[in-house]
Amino acid sequence: MFWVWLLTLPIILMMAASRAFGAPWPGPFMLRLAMVTLAFPVLFIVGEPLFAVAIEAARARRWHSALPVAALAAIGYLSGLIALVGPTPSLAGPSAILVSLYLTGRYVGLLNGRRSKRARGV
Repeated sequence: MFWVWLLTLPIILMMAASRAFGAPWPGPFMLRLAMVTLAFPVLFIVGEPLFAVAIEAARARRWHSALPVAALAAIGYLSGLIALVGPTPSLAGPSAILVSLYLTGRYVGLLNGRRSKRARGV
């Protein structure tokens, strides 16, 4: 979880700064480029298990909670790439935040499962 949030924190700070100043900071193109660049390791290196589970679930034609999260994250990242060449909004940053929140929720769920097993004496 350390790496997920360490890599996501600059995205959050840049988004907050652009909202606080009322204009994209450090500039429209640089903000889009930074979001795409910073979102890549969150999505495709640290978040790789999410996409692996989603692809496995799609191939087996079964539902898994990772499936819509991975689809939204991939579409958001693609919008970020398209935003580099066209006047469309970039959702690469929010997609990285979505993946970070999902992975954090899964991690907390695993911790709660371990705690409840210890409490039951299993």
